[in-house]
Amino acid sequence: MTPLHYAAIKGRAEVISAMLSDCPDCIVDETVRKENALHLAVKNNRFEAIKILGDWIKDMNKEYLLNMKDEQGNTVLHLASWKKQREVLEMLLGSGTVSSGSLEVNAINNSGLTALDMVLIFPSEAGDREIVEILRSAGATRARDIIHSTIPNNETSTDNPPTPERCLSNRNNLVEYFKFKKGRDSPSEARSTLLVIAVLVATATFQVGVNPPGGLWQDTNIPDHTNSTSSQSILATTEPVGFMLFVFFNSVGFSMSLYMIYVLTSEFPLQFELRICLLAMYCTYGTALPCIVPSNLYVSVLLTTTLLSSTTSALARGARPLATMLKKIFKDFTHRVV
Repeated sequence: MTPLHYAAIKGRAEVISAMLSDCPDCIVDETVRKENALHLAVKNNRFEAIKILGDWIKDMNKEYLLNMKDEQGNTVLHLASWKKQREVLEMLLGSGTVSSGSLEVNAINNSGLTALDMVLIFPSEAGDREIVEILRSAGATRARDIIHSTIPNNETSTDNPPTPERCLSNRNNLVEYFKFKKGRDSPSEARSTLLVIAVLVATATFQVGVNPPGGLWQDTNIPDHTNSTSSQSILATTEPVGFMLFVFFNSVGFSMSLYMIYVLTSEFPLQFELRICLLAMYCTYGTALPCIVPSNLYVSVLLTTTLLSSTTSALARGARPLATMLKKIFKDFTHRVV
């Protein structure tokens, strides 16, 4: 990235103007992901920076930059449609900021989508209708309509049937599109998503921990189970090894989810109160499980739910460099095989 790219990400319109006044040609610079400054401003919702960059692009007759694609094949119009930035679309298509005909409204990205597809495939609760009207008034269409219109009348779809390779390629493009990309996706959105996932995992593991599979004995001294006691886990009585495996992996998931919540909310207000809630939830889990197991498993379950699972976060931090190295080795091996 260049300093102009960082200014675009932060939305520093006055810095952008100063940089372009001294070095107008730097507006064409791209990142390693083929993003120019306008791409980055749109991805980070920096309208003032977008307006300044748009004015400079028009003044320097470099409107081809509006049609440049990033590594995912997205133009500025794709990104503005995906982000539901109505003001940006109006600036690009409706207010005369950009010369008529200079913007390719029906450019197709690597996933086979146009800007109009980005709105219709990823709907939101409000604003979509206005955005669709802006795009359609500029001549935007869906990718399938473009493809159909280019097929000759005497050619049928059976002439070029979809092959497994083509289907696999489209699927891989779509998977790559939904992967998190640093510099493209907002860190705050990623944090919110991770927080939701951590809460879901914590809820699921806590619930299944205090209500283990198989349920609890409802009576004491069940035939063929002389050691059974009311309110004890049936699985712990009949399959102690399987129960211990269940307790271990469930406790690892529970403790890691609480650790993720702790990290993701580290700068939130009421931090002290939130830590008390997490600690209380952890202690509740750690005391509930040992109470529903036979006496011969009490110590093992107690150690698993407290000592072993509490060190999981530290082990994960230590193993992260090793996991990264193994991932790189596997990726290199896969490329060589392919």
